[in-house]
Amino acid sequence: MNLAKQWYSTMRQNWQEARAEETFSKYFWGNFLVCFAVYMLIVQWLKYNSTRHGRIINDPLYDMLPLHDFSNTIFFFTYSATIVSLIYLIAHPQLLHRAFTTFVVIFVIRAICIFLVPLSPSGDMLPLHDPFTNFMANEEEIRNDLFFSGHVSDLAFFFFVVRAPWLRRYILLCAIAVGSLLILQRVHYTMDVIAAPIFAYFCYWLCIEKDLIWSPFLKKSADEKTAHQPATE
Repeated sequence: MNLAKQWYSTMRQNWQEARAEETFSKYFWGNFLVCFAVYMLIVQWLKYNSTRHGRIINDPLYDMLPLHDFSNTIFFFTYSATIVSLIYLIAHPQLLHRAFTTFVVIFVIRAICIFLVPLSPSGDMLPLHDPFTNFMANEEEIRNDLFFSGHVSDLAFFFFVVRAPWLRRYILLCAIAVGSLLILQRVHYTMDVIAAPIFAYFCYWLCIEKDLIWSPFLKKSADEKTAHQPATE
């Protein structure tokens, strides 16, 4: 109960401060709509990519690990961590604003990698049943979207961006579990899972740590606001 009260108090204060800033109100919802539009466009491209044939890799771990369908477990770990991460980010609007952008940048880079590194799953791959992805894509499943893992990169990004220690530990546990289970189900190759956190950290560093995308716009708006303020004697 105390945790919920603390979250609500933090959210209320941070949103009041954010709405008081003209630059935040100007960019936040526009950024959200643009990010959503880009996300949906790439989902449509991934549906097309499912018809492309790529290279099948001989993954040594496949011969060492048992094959099993872990769709439900993967779904639980992925979206439980996603939901609690989003709840955390909602209380920090400035961080949420940049997280929208970072998430889409990860998605765009992943789409480029999938195009440049065309791969197909092994013949014994068990399809991953993800109700959310299937709903967004309006498809039973999306195939050939291998390098790099979207599930693991998203969880890795949440791990980097979230600051609450207990939540970071849970996200890390979920990321390790999801990556391992994706390999066991043959949904991804080992290299797809290993590469995912690397790309996620690069996007986090670019968009949040260095803030190279939004800081120029926000700084410009702040400078313009200062320039239009009357001079004081």
